[in-house]
Amino acid sequence: METLAFYLLKSVIWLTGFTLVFILFLRNERFFLLNRIYLLTGILTSFLFPLVSIHYTVVLPLVRDLQPVNAVVSEIQDAGHSIIPDIKLMLLVLYVSGVLFVLTLIIKQGRSVLRTIKKSEIIALDPVKLIRTPDYTSAFSFFSYVFVNPSITDVETKEIVNHELVHIRQKHWFDLVLVELLCMMQWFNPLVWMYVRFIRQNHEYLADQVAMQRTSHPAIYRAALLNQIVGSPVFSLANSFNYSLNKKRFTMMKNIISSPYRKMKILFILPVFAIVFYAFAKPDYQYISQADNQGIQNLSSQASDKKVKGTIVEQNGTPLPGVSVIVANTTTGTTTDD
Repeated sequence: METLAFYLLKSVIWLTGFTLVFILFLRNERFFLLNRIYLLTGILTSFLFPLVSIHYTVVLPLVRDLQPVNAVVSEIQDAGHSIIPDIKLMLLVLYVSGVLFVLTLIIKQGRSVLRTIKKSEIIALDPVKLIRTPDYTSAFSFFSYVFVNPSITDVETKEIVNHELVHIRQKHWFDLVLVELLCMMQWFNPLVWMYVRFIRQNHEYLADQVAMQRTSHPAIYRAALLNQIVGSPVFSLANSFNYSLNKKRFTMMKNIISSPYRKMKILFILPVFAIVFYAFAKPDYQYISQADNQGIQNLSSQASDKKVKGTIVEQNGTPLPGVSVIVANTTTGTTTDD
Protein backbone atom coordinates (compact mmCIF):
# COMPACT_ATOMS: atom_id res chain seq x y z
CA MET A 1 0.00 0.00 0.00
CA GLU A 2 2.80 2.42 0.90
CA THR A 3 4.57 1.62 -2.38
CA LEU A 4 1.43 2.33 -4.43
CA ALA A 5 0.73 5.55 -2.55
CA PHE A 6 4.30 6.79 -3.02
CA TYR A 7 4.17 5.90 -6.73
CA LEU A 8 0.91 7.84 -7.17
CA LEU A 9 2.32 10.83 -5.28
CA LYS A 10 5.34 11.03 -7.56
CA SER A 11 3.16 10.50 -10.64
CA VAL A 12 0.91 13.39 -9.61
CA ILE A 13 3.91 15.67 -9.02
CA TRP A 14 5.38 14.85 -12.43
CA LEU A 15 2.07 15.58 -14.16
CA THR A 16 1.65 18.79 -12.16
CA GLY A 17 5.04 20.02 -13.32
CA PHE A 18 4.25 19.34 -16.99
CA THR A 19 0.81 20.95 -16.66
CA LEU A 20 2.10 24.15 -15.06
CA VAL A 21 4.85 24.60 -17.67
CA PHE A 22 2.32 24.06 -20.47
CA ILE A 23 -0.13 26.59 -19.00
CA LEU A 24 2.53 29.23 -18.38
CA PHE A 25 4.63 28.94 -21.54
CA LEU A 26 3.21 26.66 -24.28
CA ARG A 27 -0.58 26.85 -24.21
CA ASN A 28 -0.90 29.75 -26.67
CA GLU A 29 1.92 28.77 -29.00
CA ARG A 30 1.16 27.60 -32.55
CA PHE A 31 3.75 24.81 -32.57
CA PHE A 32 1.01 22.21 -32.36
CA LEU A 33 3.13 19.19 -33.24
CA LEU A 34 5.74 20.17 -30.65
CA ASN A 35 2.97 20.63 -28.09
CA ARG A 36 1.64 17.17 -28.90
CA ILE A 37 5.08 15.65 -28.32
CA TYR A 38 5.40 17.59 -25.07
CA LEU A 39 1.99 16.48 -23.78
CA LEU A 40 2.66 12.85 -24.70
CA THR A 41 6.01 13.06 -22.94
CA GLY A 42 4.21 14.30 -19.84
CA ILE A 43 1.95 11.22 -19.84
CA LEU A 44 4.79 8.76 -20.34
CA THR A 45 6.86 10.54 -17.70
CA SER A 46 4.00 10.26 -15.21
CA PHE A 47 3.87 6.52 -15.87
CA LEU A 48 7.58 5.68 -15.92
CA PHE A 49 9.61 8.24 -13.99
CA PRO A 50 8.03 7.47 -10.59
CA LEU A 51 9.80 4.12 -10.94
CA VAL A 52 13.17 5.87 -11.25
CA SER A 53 15.07 7.02 -8.17
CA ILE A 54 18.47 8.57 -7.63
CA HIS A 55 20.63 7.37 -4.73
CA TYR A 56 23.41 9.10 -2.82
CA THR A 57 25.63 7.84 0.02
CA VAL A 58 25.58 9.27 3.54
CA VAL A 59 28.24 8.11 6.03
CA LEU A 60 27.10 8.06 9.67
CA PRO A 61 28.68 6.81 12.93
CA LEU A 62 27.25 3.56 14.22
CA VAL A 63 25.02 3.96 17.30
CA ARG A 64 24.06 0.99 19.45
CA ASP A 65 20.37 0.14 19.67
CA LEU A 66 18.77 1.20 22.93
CA GLN A 67 16.30 -1.15 24.56
CA PRO A 68 12.83 0.33 25.26
CA VAL A 69 12.39 1.08 28.93
CA ASN A 70 8.89 2.51 28.96
CA ALA A 71 6.10 -0.05 28.63
CA VAL A 72 3.48 2.66 28.14
CA VAL A 73 5.20 3.83 24.96
CA SER A 74 5.11 0.28 23.60
CA GLU A 75 1.36 0.02 24.26
CA ILE A 76 0.68 3.32 22.45
CA GLN A 77 2.73 2.16 19.47
CA ASP A 78 0.85 -1.14 19.31
CA ALA A 79 -2.49 0.68 19.41
CA GLY A 80 -1.39 3.02 16.61
CA HIS A 81 -0.28 0.12 14.44
CA SER A 82 -3.68 -1.53 14.83
CA ILE A 83 -5.51 1.62 13.60
CA ILE A 84 -3.30 2.40 10.59
CA PRO A 85 -4.12 -0.80 8.63
CA ASP A 86 -7.84 0.06 8.78
CA ILE A 87 -7.21 3.54 7.33
CA LYS A 88 -4.97 2.11 4.63
CA LEU A 89 -7.61 -0.43 3.66
CA MET A 90 -10.29 2.27 3.42
CA LEU A 91 -8.09 4.44 1.20
CA LEU A 92 -7.26 1.48 -1.02
CA VAL A 93 -10.93 0.59 -1.42
CA LEU A 94 -11.77 4.22 -2.24
CA TYR A 95 -9.00 4.43 -4.84
CA VAL A 96 -9.93 1.15 -6.54
CA SER A 97 -13.60 2.22 -6.58
CA GLY A 98 -12.67 5.41 -8.42
CA VAL A 99 -10.60 3.46 -10.96
CA LEU A 100 -13.47 1.03 -11.59
CA PHE A 101 -15.95 3.92 -11.93
CA VAL A 102 -13.89 5.63 -14.63
CA LEU A 103 -13.32 2.31 -16.40
CA THR A 104 -17.06 1.58 -16.32
CA LEU A 105 -17.86 4.92 -17.95
CA ILE A 106 -15.36 4.28 -20.75
CA ILE A 107 -16.73 0.78 -21.40
CA LYS A 108 -20.32 2.03 -21.37
CA GLN A 109 -19.57 4.77 -23.90
CA GLY A 110 -17.57 2.37 -26.07
CA ARG A 111 -20.37 -0.18 -26.17
CA SER A 112 -22.81 2.51 -27.30
CA VAL A 113 -20.55 3.49 -30.20
CA LEU A 114 -19.96 -0.15 -31.17
CA ARG A 115 -23.72 -0.81 -31.26
CA THR A 116 -24.14 2.14 -33.61
CA ILE A 117 -21.41 0.75 -35.89
CA LYS A 118 -23.07 -2.68 -36.04
CA LYS A 119 -26.54 -1.40 -36.91
CA SER A 120 -25.52 1.37 -39.36
CA GLU A 121 -24.58 1.36 -43.01
CA ILE A 122 -20.87 1.94 -43.52
CA ILE A 123 -19.72 4.04 -46.48
CA ALA A 124 -16.13 3.14 -47.38
CA LEU A 125 -14.03 6.21 -48.18
CA ASP A 126 -10.58 4.71 -47.83
CA PRO A 127 -9.09 5.09 -45.25
CA VAL A 128 -12.24 6.56 -43.68
CA LYS A 129 -15.38 4.60 -42.91
CA LEU A 130 -18.28 7.07 -42.95
CA ILE A 131 -21.41 6.38 -40.91
CA ARG A 132 -24.49 8.58 -41.17
CA THR A 133 -26.56 8.09 -38.05
CA PRO A 134 -29.19 10.12 -36.19
CA ASP A 135 -27.91 8.78 -32.87
CA TYR A 136 -25.45 11.67 -32.53
CA THR A 137 -25.93 15.34 -33.33
CA SER A 138 -22.21 16.13 -33.34
CA ALA A 139 -19.72 14.75 -35.85
CA PHE A 140 -16.77 12.82 -34.46
CA SER A 141 -14.23 10.14 -35.35
CA PHE A 142 -13.56 6.89 -33.54
CA PHE A 143 -10.40 5.22 -34.81
CA SER A 144 -11.09 4.97 -38.61
CA TYR A 145 -14.85 5.59 -38.30
CA VAL A 146 -16.37 9.03 -38.87
CA PHE A 147 -19.91 9.63 -37.56
CA VAL A 148 -22.04 12.32 -39.17
CA ASN A 149 -25.68 13.24 -38.62
CA PRO A 150 -27.87 12.74 -41.75
CA SER A 151 -29.08 16.34 -41.52
CA ILE A 152 -25.60 17.61 -42.46
CA THR A 153 -25.26 18.56 -46.13
CA ASP A 154 -22.86 16.80 -48.46
CA VAL A 155 -20.68 19.92 -48.71
CA GLU A 156 -20.29 20.14 -44.94
CA THR A 157 -19.78 16.37 -44.72
CA LYS A 158 -16.83 16.67 -47.10
CA GLU A 159 -15.24 19.33 -44.88
CA ILE A 160 -15.87 17.25 -41.75
CA VAL A 161 -14.33 14.13 -43.33
CA ASN A 162 -11.37 16.26 -44.42
CA HIS A 163 -10.92 17.32 -40.79
CA GLU A 164 -11.41 13.90 -39.23
CA LEU A 165 -9.03 12.34 -41.74
CA VAL A 166 -6.22 14.25 -40.04
CA HIS A 167 -7.11 12.67 -36.69
CA ILE A 168 -7.05 9.23 -38.29
CA ARG A 169 -3.79 9.63 -40.19
CA GLN A 170 -1.96 11.20 -37.25
CA LYS A 171 -3.30 8.45 -34.96
CA HIS A 172 -4.64 10.78 -32.29
CA TRP A 173 -6.45 7.81 -30.79
CA PHE A 174 -3.09 6.71 -29.34
CA ASP A 175 -2.88 9.92 -27.27
CA LEU A 176 -6.46 9.46 -26.09
CA VAL A 177 -5.89 5.88 -24.97
CA LEU A 178 -2.85 6.92 -22.93
CA VAL A 179 -4.61 9.87 -21.35
CA GLU A 180 -7.60 7.72 -20.42
CA LEU A 181 -5.27 5.29 -18.66
CA LEU A 182 -3.79 8.28 -16.85
CA CYS A 183 -7.29 9.40 -15.85
CA MET A 184 -8.04 6.00 -14.37
CA MET A 185 -4.81 6.07 -12.40
CA GLN A 186 -5.12 9.70 -11.21
CA TRP A 187 -8.90 10.19 -11.17
CA PHE A 188 -8.56 12.06 -7.85
CA ASN A 189 -6.20 14.67 -9.38
CA PRO A 190 -8.05 17.74 -10.80
CA LEU A 191 -5.11 18.55 -13.07
CA VAL A 192 -5.43 15.27 -14.95
CA TRP A 193 -8.82 16.33 -16.32
CA MET A 194 -7.31 19.66 -17.36
CA TYR A 195 -4.54 17.73 -19.08
CA VAL A 196 -7.14 15.75 -21.05
CA ARG A 197 -8.62 19.01 -22.29
CA PHE A 198 -5.21 20.29 -23.41
CA ILE A 199 -4.55 17.12 -25.42
CA ARG A 200 -7.96 17.07 -27.10
CA GLN A 201 -7.80 20.79 -27.80
CA ASN A 202 -4.36 20.46 -29.37
CA HIS A 203 -5.69 17.62 -31.56
CA GLU A 204 -8.30 19.98 -32.97
CA TYR A 205 -5.67 22.65 -33.62
CA LEU A 206 -3.58 20.09 -35.52
CA ALA A 207 -6.58 18.92 -37.55
CA ASP A 208 -7.72 22.48 -38.30
CA GLN A 209 -4.22 23.44 -39.42
CA VAL A 210 -4.01 20.64 -41.99
CA ALA A 211 -7.69 20.80 -43.04
CA MET A 212 -7.48 24.54 -43.73
CA GLN A 213 -4.51 23.89 -46.04
CA ARG A 214 -6.41 21.22 -47.98
CA THR A 215 -9.83 22.82 -48.29
CA SER A 216 -10.67 25.07 -51.21
CA HIS A 217 -13.49 26.72 -49.25
CA PRO A 218 -12.24 27.97 -45.86
CA ALA A 219 -15.49 29.84 -45.28
CA ILE A 220 -17.51 26.64 -45.69
CA TYR A 221 -15.15 24.87 -43.30
CA ARG A 222 -15.73 27.53 -40.62
CA ALA A 223 -19.48 27.43 -41.30
CA ALA A 224 -19.47 23.66 -40.81
CA LEU A 225 -17.83 24.21 -37.44
CA LEU A 226 -20.43 26.76 -36.40
CA ASN A 227 -23.27 24.44 -37.46
CA GLN A 228 -21.89 21.81 -35.07
CA ILE A 229 -21.90 24.15 -32.08
CA VAL A 230 -25.01 22.58 -30.53
CA GLY A 231 -23.43 19.15 -30.36
CA SER A 232 -21.38 17.78 -27.50
CA PRO A 233 -18.54 15.26 -27.22
CA VAL A 234 -19.85 11.71 -27.33
CA PHE A 235 -17.00 9.48 -26.24
CA SER A 236 -13.77 10.13 -24.39
CA LEU A 237 -11.81 8.10 -26.96
CA ALA A 238 -13.34 9.99 -29.89
CA ASN A 239 -12.19 13.20 -31.58
CA SER A 240 -15.21 15.50 -31.78
CA PHE A 241 -15.35 17.93 -34.71
CA ASN A 242 -16.79 20.70 -32.53
CA TYR A 243 -14.56 20.17 -29.48
CA SER A 244 -13.37 23.42 -27.88
CA LEU A 245 -15.32 25.44 -30.41
CA ASN A 246 -14.71 29.01 -29.31
CA LYS A 247 -13.05 32.21 -30.44
CA LYS A 248 -9.60 30.90 -29.57
CA ARG A 249 -9.96 27.93 -31.90
CA PHE A 250 -10.77 30.23 -34.82
CA THR A 251 -7.83 32.43 -33.83
CA MET A 252 -5.49 29.45 -33.89
CA MET A 253 -6.52 28.78 -37.50
CA LYS A 254 -4.86 32.00 -38.65
CA ASN A 255 -1.57 31.52 -40.45
CA ILE A 256 0.65 33.54 -38.13
CA ILE A 257 4.38 32.90 -38.36
CA SER A 258 6.02 32.66 -34.96
CA SER A 259 9.72 32.90 -34.24
CA PRO A 260 11.29 29.42 -34.07
CA TYR A 261 13.18 30.56 -30.98
CA ARG A 262 9.88 30.45 -29.11
CA LYS A 263 10.20 26.69 -29.24
CA MET A 264 12.95 27.06 -26.67
CA LYS A 265 10.20 27.61 -24.10
CA ILE A 266 9.88 23.85 -23.88
CA LEU A 267 13.22 23.84 -22.02
CA PHE A 268 11.43 25.29 -19.00
CA ILE A 269 10.55 21.70 -18.18
CA LEU A 270 14.21 20.95 -17.35
CA PRO A 271 14.10 22.64 -13.91
CA VAL A 272 11.07 20.47 -13.14
CA PHE A 273 13.17 17.36 -13.83
CA ALA A 274 15.95 18.64 -11.58
CA ILE A 275 13.62 19.60 -8.72
CA VAL A 276 11.61 16.36 -8.73
CA PHE A 277 14.64 14.10 -8.99
CA TYR A 278 16.33 16.03 -6.20
CA ALA A 279 13.23 15.98 -3.98
CA PHE A 280 12.83 12.20 -4.25
CA ALA A 281 16.51 11.22 -4.20
CA LYS A 282 17.08 8.39 -1.72
CA PRO A 283 20.00 8.36 0.73
CA ASP A 284 21.98 5.15 1.18
CA TYR A 285 23.23 5.21 4.76
CA GLN A 286 26.65 3.69 5.42
CA TYR A 287 27.36 3.16 9.12
CA ILE A 288 30.87 2.90 10.56
CA SER A 289 31.78 2.08 14.14
CA GLN A 290 33.65 4.53 16.38
CA ALA A 291 36.69 2.25 16.31
CA ASP A 292 36.76 2.26 12.50
CA ASN A 293 36.24 6.00 12.48
CA GLN A 294 39.10 6.52 14.96
CA GLY A 295 41.30 4.21 12.95
CA ILE A 296 40.67 6.20 9.80
CA GLN A 297 41.47 9.43 11.61
CA ASN A 298 44.68 7.96 13.10
CA LEU A 299 45.77 6.65 9.73
CA SER A 300 45.19 10.04 8.18
CA SER A 301 47.06 11.72 11.04
CA GLN A 302 50.01 9.34 10.73
CA ALA A 303 50.19 9.88 7.00
CA SER A 304 50.38 13.64 7.44
CA ASP A 305 52.37 13.93 10.72
CA LYS A 306 55.41 11.67 10.17
CA LYS A 307 58.85 13.06 11.09
CA VAL A 308 61.40 12.63 8.32
CA LYS A 309 65.12 13.45 8.57
CA GLY A 310 67.62 13.40 5.74
CA THR A 311 70.97 14.73 4.56
CA ILE A 312 72.21 16.33 1.37
CA VAL A 313 75.07 14.56 -0.39
CA GLU A 314 77.43 15.43 -3.20
CA GLN A 315 77.51 13.58 -6.54
CA ASN A 316 80.15 11.17 -5.28
CA GLY A 317 77.95 10.29 -2.26
CA THR A 318 79.89 12.34 0.32
CA PRO A 319 77.53 14.07 2.80
CA LEU A 320 77.75 17.81 2.97
CA PRO A 321 78.97 18.68 6.47
CA GLY A 322 76.62 20.67 8.68
CA VAL A 323 73.63 20.41 6.32
CA SER A 324 70.52 18.35 7.00
CA VAL A 325 66.76 18.44 6.29
CA ILE A 326 64.19 17.72 9.02
CA VAL A 327 60.36 17.56 8.70
CA ALA A 328 58.84 18.34 12.08
CA ASN A 329 56.08 16.28 13.72
CA THR A 330 52.95 18.49 13.66
CA THR A 331 51.51 16.64 16.66
CA THR A 332 54.37 17.55 19.00
CA GLY A 333 55.41 20.69 17.21
CA THR A 334 59.18 19.93 17.78
CA THR A 335 61.98 20.56 15.31
CA THR A 336 65.73 19.77 15.29
CA ASP A 337 68.63 21.17 13.35
CA ASP A 338 72.00 19.54 12.74
